[in-house]
Amino acid sequence: MSLPVLSEHRNLRFTTVTALYFAQGIQLGLMNVAIPAYLAANGVSPALVGSFIGASLLPWSLKFFCAPLMDRFTYLPLGRRRPWIMLGIVGAFLGYLGMSLVVDPLHNLVTLTAFAALASAFTAILDVAVDGMAIEVLPVEEQPSANGFMWGGKVIGSAVTTAGAAFLLNHWGMPGTFFMIALVVLAFGLFPILFRERPGERLFPWSVGQASVVALDLQLENWGEIFTKLWKAISLPSSLLLLLLGYLIGITYGLFDAIMPVFTIQHLKWSDTGFSNLAATAGIIGGLTGMIIGGVLIEHLGRLRSIQLFLGCYFLTVLIMGLLQSQWANDWFVDAFTIIIYTLRTLVLIALFALAMSFCWKPIGATQFAVYMAIANFGISSGAAILGPLEALLSFAQLFYALGLVTALIICLIFLLDPERHNLHLKDL
Repeated sequence: MSLPVLSEHRNLRFTTVTALYFAQGIQLGLMNVAIPAYLAANGVSPALVGSFIGASLLPWSLKFFCAPLMDRFTYLPLGRRRPWIMLGIVGAFLGYLGMSLVVDPLHNLVTLTAFAALASAFTAILDVAVDGMAIEVLPVEEQPSANGFMWGGKVIGSAVTTAGAAFLLNHWGMPGTFFMIALVVLAFGLFPILFRERPGERLFPWSVGQASVVALDLQLENWGEIFTKLWKAISLPSSLLLLLLGYLIGITYGLFDAIMPVFTIQHLKWSDTGFSNLAATAGIIGGLTGMIIGGVLIEHLGRLRSIQLFLGCYFLTVLIMGLLQSQWANDWFVDAFTIIIYTLRTLVLIALFALAMSFCWKPIGATQFAVYMAIANFGISSGAAILGPLEALLSFAQLFYALGLVTALIICLIFLLDPERHNLHLKDL
C-alpha cells in the first residue's frame, strides 16, 4: 500500500505545511528567547548575548540567495521542493546535535554560536523550500486557510519551545535540552520523508519512481531563464504595487514594535517583564486566532477585502489609542490595545502572504516570493529605524496617529491592485 501524496490530499497538505512551520517556530523560540534568557541568567554579558542573537539571526538575511538555487537545482525524481526541505530538516538536526555536544557551552560560546548559526541557516533553507512547495502544491483557493495554519504553527512552535526549553535548560542543562530539540526537529522531518509531492515520484533516492510531468514542466535549466522570468513577473504593475504595499505594511509592523517597549517601559513605567509577558500573550492569541478563523475568514471575504477590513480596524484602533490618552494609566486598556493590534496584524500578514503566493509564477515561485518577503522585512527594519527621528518630533499620541496615517495610505493603494489582470499577464508571459 503506497503512502498518500500531497497534491491529492488537502488535509495532508495542511498538516504538512503546519508541521514544517512549527519546526521553524522551534528555532525562533529557542534562539531568540530561551537561550538568551538562560545566558543572561547565568551571568553572560549583554554584549555576548547580543552577539549570539545576531549570529543566529544572520542566516535568515540570506534567504533571497537560497531561493534562486532552489528554483535552479533539485533532484526531480524526489520532487521539486522536497529534497530541499529534507536538507533543511537534516541540517537543522545536525546543528542542534552539534550544540548538544559542545563541552561547557557557557564558556565556549563561540563554538555554541557557530552551531546555532548552522541550525538557523538550515532552518532558513527549510522556510524558503516550504514556501516554494506551498505555492506549487496548494491550490489558490486553499492558500488563505493554509497560511493561517502555517502562521499559527510557527507562533505556537515558538511559544511552546520558549516555555519548554526554559524548563529543560534549568533541569537538564544545555546539552540535554539541545539533544531533545534535535530529536523533535528530526521527528517533524518525517513529513517530507514519508509524503511525496506528486504521484509517481520516488519516496527515497534508491526507490522506484520518476520525476512528474508537472515538476519537469516547472523546472528551469539556466540562470538567465530564472532571472529573466523573475524580472518579467516582478515588473508587472500589480506586482510592483504589491512590493510597495508589503514595504508599507512592514513599516507599520516595525514602527509599532519599536514604539511599544519605549511607550510602556519608559513612558508608562512598566517593568520589562510586564511588557514581555504582554507581548508573548498577545502573540499567542494572534497566532491562534489566525490559525482558527483567519484563513476561513480570508477565504470568505477574499484576500484584498480582508486586508482592507483588517487594516481598517487597525486604523480605528490606533486612532482610538491616540485619542484616549486619559486611559493609558489603566493596564487593561493598554493590554486590550496590544492584543487587538497583534491579532489584526497577524490577520493582515496571513492575507498578505496568501495574496503574494497567488501573485507568484510557479517556475520561479520560491525566488519571487522571497523577493516579496525581503521587501516586507526591509519595511519592518525601516519602521523600527524611523522611531528615533519621529520620537524627537512627535508625542506618543501623534506617533499612533502616524501609524494610522500610513495605514490609511495602504488602504487607499489597495484599491489600485488588480490580481485578476496580474494573473492574466502571467499567462501571457
